Amino acid sequence: MDVFEFKLDTTWVTPLALLIMTALLLYVYGTWTFSTWSRQGIPGPKPLPYIGNVNALRKDGIFKTITDWSKKYGKFFGLYLMRQPLLLTTDVEILKEVFVKDFTNFPERAVDTALAPYPMGLGLAFVKGEQWRRQRLVMTPTFSASKLKMMGSFISRCCDNLVKAIGKSTEEGKLLDVKRLFGSYTLDVIAGTSFGFETNCFENDDNVFLQCAKEVFGGAQQFGVASVIAAMFPPLGPVLRKMGFSSSPLKETRFLIDTIAAVIDERHRNNSKAHQDLTQLMLDAEATDAEVTKNPDRKQLTRDEIIAQGLLFFVAGYETTATTLQYLSYLLALNPERQEKLHDAVVAAIGDEDVCYSNVMNIPYLDCCIREALRIFPAVAIMNRVAKEERTINGVTIPAGTHVGANIIALMRDEEFFPEPLKFLPERFDDEKQPIPQFVKDMVFGAGPRQCIGMRLALFETKMAAASVIRKFRFVKAEETPTEITFGKTGLSAPDKPIFVATERR
Repeated sequence: MDVFEFKLDTTWVTPLALLIMTALLLYVYGTWTFSTWSRQGIPGPKPLPYIGNVNALRKDGIFKTITDWSKKYGKFFGLYLMRQPLLLTTDVEILKEVFVKDFTNFPERAVDTALAPYPMGLGLAFVKGEQWRRQRLVMTPTFSASKLKMMGSFISRCCDNLVKAIGKSTEEGKLLDVKRLFGSYTLDVIAGTSFGFETNCFENDDNVFLQCAKEVFGGAQQFGVASVIAAMFPPLGPVLRKMGFSSSPLKETRFLIDTIAAVIDERHRNNSKAHQDLTQLMLDAEATDAEVTKNPDRKQLTRDEIIAQGLLFFVAGYETTATTLQYLSYLLALNPERQEKLHDAVVAAIGDEDVCYSNVMNIPYLDCCIREALRIFPAVAIMNRVAKEERTINGVTIPAGTHVGANIIALMRDEEFFPEPLKFLPERFDDEKQPIPQFVKDMVFGAGPRQCIGMRLALFETKMAAASVIRKFRFVKAEETPTEITFGKTGLSAPDKPIFVATERR
């Protein structure tokens, strides 16, 4: 009887086992945090390995997606930006705790500057810890009432140019592309109040600064492929940046950085302190890197920090204020009775006087209209903070390193505070008629020590433009004026298509 011997080839077993083990470890790494919210019974959309819920946010845009999830999951829900847990809520008590009462445990914004062109990441919105505290101390006085009053005459000239542009369009029977119109106004204001030069965007649609501002915002890659890779594997961030990848259009961002640097150099060469703009106020507190390192508690800014603040003013100030004025004019066109009420309030307060800080900041109904426009169309959908240590608030445990976000778009449309939330009802901001918690009213600008530092300038600039225009023109709904707004796919409330309205001279 023959005996057969079979020898099993096992040379493939070890590589296969290693492959399976590697795949398992990679899967565990990519999903390790994904039980953070389900363990606490907090609902939320199902995440995908490594990318979490980013794909859904990229597909339909942040505003639409967050709005849909808010309707589905309610006051609390958890999601994942890549592997990072994020709790979104409209619970006012939790938000007060995170943004104000326990600020020392939630001091940082959840921002990633790995691919930001240098020195953008040194801006006040991005820095942390003592660097943020020092910068905030230096910057806060630049937005005082006295400083805003000094800017008033220049802003008034920009308003005159705005009125002329609308007058010309009205006489020619053209519809207004309101974002384009108010974008020119806000950029003229920023260029003058921040850097002391005039851009004259109304006379030149191809103005290089206007085009750069549009590109920097329109081309920002919050969830671009390189940004996603840098967020998934943080050590790769510096490598990708050296390879030329950027979270914002590199050419346009570099142009703005170089322009701001040139303004600083020119001021140094001429030893000029005649300007009363934001750049000069920062230069008055300029110090070398070594001086700041030696005396971190002093109110000083380095050259690169000044450039970073200038870039932040230029880009953020352009987009947010222009968008607010765009939506205000749109809502007034759709609500003629309230537009006439606003006109009467402005005329009663100002008459034929020049619009200035003293009169425009004391028109309650104007303030109500602007805040109502900001409520319906807040600039951003969410605002995040990062927990330094674990906290349990209202029964919700927030682990260290976790992001907690104010669901701004849902809060501003919460019927508990704003009945009939999609209706334009400025009277709801009249405290005598419908008191709303101040915390909720101001949340479109954030809350606590990291509240938007430019809030007062933004409101002043918006009121100056609105008052100047509304007392001379009437916004009118045209066939091309949309009845509903669909948001674009950026992290801001910009519509996906231009908004057009007609105008009539009063």
